[in-house]
Formats: sequence, structure tokens, C-alpha cells
Amino acid sequence: MKFTREVKTGILAVSAIALLIFGYSFLKGKNLLENDRTFYAIYDNVEGLIPSSPVTINGLVVGKVVSIDFANSQGSLVVEFNVDSEFEFSRNSLAKVYGGGLIGGKSLAIIPKYEKGLEAKDQDTLPGR
Repeated sequence: MKFTREVKTGILAVSAIALLIFGYSFLKGKNLLENDRTFYAIYDNVEGLIPSSPVTINGLVVGKVVSIDFANSQGSLVVEFNVDSEFEFSRNSLAKVYGGGLIGGKSLAIIPKYEKGLEAKDQDTLPGR
């Protein structure tokens, strides 16, 4: 089976575009092949938390902060963060901002509560503290 020059050029162009999209997403810190869940928490003060700060459960890093935006005109802040899919906890779990150390800056800790029937799903809002 022989391919013409046009078919070879088309395959090369499609491959280059796919590699460009994947590489750009990878450099932004988002893996397209990873399966993670997105959660939100609302705070009055995030105390220096920044995007790309780690999210931990019991000290183990399980995700990262994606963005911080204003939730309303009163100045409340909504924090969007990702958590790996393999960690299960309830919707009543707390999302707490804490100091990560002298140099590490602030981090977001999920204080898990394990309640049957109230498992946290993608796009849920956890109570912030």
C-alpha cells in the first residue's frame, strides 16, 4: 500500500497539532490523560493561597489549586481545586487553608469525613475554613 505525498503531509500535520495541544496543556500543568475531580470552596480570606498550591489529605499531596476568583460583590473568594479520583470523602469534608512551612507558602488541606451516601462528586462545593 502506497501513500501519496498529500496523505503523508496530512498525517504529519494532524500529529503535529495534537502534539502541540498536548504539550501546551502539559506546560500549563494540566495533564489531559489524568482523571481528576474538580471541587470548589468559598472563603472570606485565603491568606496568601495561590494557584498551583498543593491540596493535601492527611499530609499526602492529592491535587492542586487551579484558580482563585471573586464569588460575589461582598468580596468572598471561590477557590477551584483538583483532587485525584481515587480519594473518596463526603461533601461535608472541610477544605482548610494552612501554612505549608517557612518557605512552602500556604496549602489547602481537606479534612475528610467519611459518611455513607454523601460522597463528594465532581463540581461539588466543600465548606471552607
